[in-house]
Amino acid sequence: MEEIPIEVNRISINGKIIDITTPISPFTQVFPGDPIPVIEKVCTLEEEGCAVSKLSFGSHTGTHVDAPSHILKNGPTIDKLELKHLMGTALILDFSSQSGELTADILEKAFRNMGAPENIPILLLKTEAFSRKPNSAGKISPPGKESDSQNMEFGKEESGSAYLDEGGAAWIVEKGFKTVGIDSFSVDNFYSETLPAHHILLSGDVNIVECLELSSIKAGTYFFICLPLKIEGCDGAPARALLVTYS
Repeated sequence: MEEIPIEVNRISINGKIIDITTPISPFTQVFPGDPIPVIEKVCTLEEEGCAVSKLSFGSHTGTHVDAPSHILKNGPTIDKLELKHLMGTALILDFSSQSGELTADILEKAFRNMGAPENIPILLLKTEAFSRKPNSAGKISPPGKESDSQNMEFGKEESGSAYLDEGGAAWIVEKGFKTVGIDSFSVDNFYSETLPAHHILLSGDVNIVECLELSSIKAGTYFFICLPLKIEGCDGAPARALLVTYS
């Protein structure tokens, strides 16, 4: 078994653990066309003496990791990813007040303004695009026509948020980041059909994590842990993502 040096010794035992995972439920927003999550009880405590549920959802539901096979022919599947690249110091940059392309110049300026060291392995982009949108009654609708309508409206809102252009994606590869995460459905433009940022990042051996919950997170450095489900031969998988504060 390979020994992997993890910088856990830098985390104080008093460090705060922050869950930045978007939960999966029948109410979870999904990318238009993706399967709507279904959680069905098949055994109950009352009838069988134990509770068991049947789960049905897409491989890119909620907070998830894209495998290279999501985009690249013959690319590694989710069970083949190097987990060591999904753990480590992460820099969060805040672009929540910005819309449109995140170019190399914009990323470099934000990076320099944070005074971050050059060897940080993980970059997380806060755009505040992804959230669970309530309906007019203040509740999130279950699957159905109203839910579909909400997803369409959400798509319109997300299309105006910040995303990586080709130069921005190339900058991430050149900087040596091993993982990039974002709080939206895609590192690319919401309506992109060619997904250039995905191609550049995954071809450059950079992991992609999408649909993080960063709305309450401030820019800065944290210890990041993100472990996708080990689903053999799959193009992606939901993950539990955590931040640990440095004290």
